[in-house]
Amino acid sequence: MALQAEQLGYEVLWADADPLCPALLTKPRQAQLLPPASEGDAYLEALAKAARNFGADCVSFNTDAEVRYAAGEVDALGELGLAHWIPSPETVRICSDKAQFGSRLSRGTRFRTPRSFSSDDLPSDRLPAAHVFVKTRSGSGGADSMVCFSRPELDAWLARNPDGLVQEVLTGQEFSADCLYTGSDLPLVVTRRRLRTRSGMSTVTETFHEPALEQLITELLQELRVVGPSCVQGFLQPDGTVFTEINVRFGGGCAAAFWGSTHLVEQYLALLITGERRLPEGLHESRVFTTTTLVRVPGYETLRARPGAQQLTTAMKTGTGEY
Repeated sequence: MALQAEQLGYEVLWADADPLCPALLTKPRQAQLLPPASEGDAYLEALAKAARNFGADCVSFNTDAEVRYAAGEVDALGELGLAHWIPSPETVRICSDKAQFGSRLSRGTRFRTPRSFSSDDLPSDRLPAAHVFVKTRSGSGGADSMVCFSRPELDAWLARNPDGLVQEVLTGQEFSADCLYTGSDLPLVVTRRRLRTRSGMSTVTETFHEPALEQLITELLQELRVVGPSCVQGFLQPDGTVFTEINVRFGGGCAAAFWGSTHLVEQYLALLITGERRLPEGLHESRVFTTTTLVRVPGYETLRARPGAQQLTTAMKTGTGEY
């Protein structure tokens, strides 16, 4: 998202808790190392100082940990004079916890989630199905998510993730939807097929237009009041749509989210900076669908050795400029 903002002409301060973050290494004059959001007050103080020194007047949280922290510190962020846009703490809590997300959707019949197996359902000597999919309860990306084909394999995974989720394996087309919802207008929804993924991130993704799916996603966002940017994920199963999670931020492939000449990030930044919470009149009606394929091409960029460095440092960079 930050790269898209730069391409739209905004001055961007890149901030991350990882000193080896490629963006920090390649943009040292526009970079700031911050403590992890889990450090609470220390993170907020460092963020405030960085924003003040850079002259920033708005902030976009692009990791789940930051969103969870910021949702509980809305007043403090307001006192810093930093414009921001995130859903309510309740919405963030539901979307950040995959178990709660599944439980919330299972209360009704409109939205499907993967079938989950509780510890009571798990046989002690075998799997409840031919194979199961396991994933951590919180966090985004595919870190430590896998398919288990045997009970020993599942036991080893549960030893690392005792509160992890054990679910059915979905075999349909995986999709993401980059969305922007003001809470009053109809959400902007751009769906894309996840054609190839690596560590949970799309490396090849292609937009597609399916009105019925977009309407279902619209209803889901309205049901959970997911205002601001979000990324809805799921599978197109032969017997219907199954939703797996909602990230309360733009997805890594949001650069593909065009509606004709309209870009979701462009609309988001305009609303964030002005404080408006209504989309321009006639925006939905002016939609012209085009298919966009986004490909992350691996490559390397060599950085000059810094004073005192013993060797050159290399950083991974994608062919599209996305990190």
